[in-house]
Amino acid sequence: MNEEAKDLNEQYTDELETGESGKLGEIAIAPDIIATLTAITTMKVPGVSGMVGVSSASLSTIIGKREMNKGVKVDIKDKIVTLDVSIVVDIDTSLIEVAKSVQGEVKKVIESKTGMKVSRIDVNIREVSYTEKEDLPDA
Repeated sequence: MNEEAKDLNEQYTDELETGESGKLGEIAIAPDIIATLTAITTMKVPGVSGMVGVSSASLSTIIGKREMNKGVKVDIKDKIVTLDVSIVVDIDTSLIEVAKSVQGEVKKVIESKTGMKVSRIDVNIREVSYTEKEDLPDA
């Protein structure tokens, strides 16, 4: 195993104890998985209309594509996760409330699905989106 791969393996792994005979094995979670979980969770938050670098296409059309992780930066040290998320927010929502919702939802999902602790989630609102409303005729 080359030195870089060995460092990554040590940084992102967890060992399971079997109780009697010692270690059962290791579980490794790649940073890309955390980025994908973050992006999917973020896109589900009401008021988020996209990720920076990802079109506002429906979630089902972008799952599994590599660009899903654009807009998410992941840093993991000693099983503690720090995230940087760049989003597009609907102009008709409270920008600060949407950002706080992203932080809360992402923290909950990452901690429950990976067992890692999330120490910080920086949310960068890079763009706002809006839909033009058609003029309705007077009744």
